[in-house]
Amino acid sequence: MNPGKVSEVTYKRAILKNLNSKNEGVKPGVNSANIQLEDITAVVSSNCILKTFDGCEEFYVQRSINSICEKGGVPKSLQLSITMPLEFEEKEVNRMIKNFRKSADSHNVEINQCNVYRGATEGPIINIFMIGTTGNLLKSDSIKPGMDVIMAGTLAIGGTSVIAERYKDKLAGKFSGRFISECLELKDYTSTEKASAIAIDAGAVYMHAVSEGGLFSGLWEVASCVDKGIQVDINKIPIWQQVIEIAEFMDINPYLLEGSGSLLIVSLMVIK
Repeated sequence: MNPGKVSEVTYKRAILKNLNSKNEGVKPGVNSANIQLEDITAVVSSNCILKTFDGCEEFYVQRSINSICEKGGVPKSLQLSITMPLEFEEKEVNRMIKNFRKSADSHNVEINQCNVYRGATEGPIINIFMIGTTGNLLKSDSIKPGMDVIMAGTLAIGGTSVIAERYKDKLAGKFSGRFISECLELKDYTSTEKASAIAIDAGAVYMHAVSEGGLFSGLWEVASCVDKGIQVDINKIPIWQQVIEIAEFMDINPYLLEGSGSLLIVSLMVIK
């Protein structure tokens, strides 16, 4: 089996039916949960880094922030839970924490808890918990038949940048250094914060930040959380040449490639 999320079938059969919760966050395809407090609503999301790479700290912090913003939330703080191999070098943990701190500071987010453990694992496993607040919670039960689904951003930006980082040497046998640099720079386009804010101002009723499993997974998850179908015009989905080249070389379907940087917006009217 491949690492990553379990399938939706497994989730529904072995996990969802055993959860006694009506919270939006347990629905298939929903990236974050909400907690109604006395005067505010807290929004919580989580991500797990199963395979580290240079820049993974910022990549996953941004992905967690995207999940908060899709609910109409503002990120406030994050918590880290890190499991290291039984034998590890302290400088490796030191480097990771510095990178997380740098990323958190750049997003004006506070790291309010960090626990580090040792366990029977080949490499670091990092759990990120992001906490935010919102006064305008977007929920999937606001989705009605006939609404438009609009995509902001371009296809598979996040996944392409990660491949460029992890497989530089392999790509160097095929592509120029300039092209690889362009692919690495795609990491600068993985934020959906501005798109989320614009969509809310324009009347969006629901949003879903694309991530693991790519655009097709994101569309499926939006449809699944409300048990409705979606008609998609693939010809209108924007895709950059760098993504096409990398996906073809790596023999990966770009529509299934990690899609951080893309945002699916459900609205009563087309957002221009």
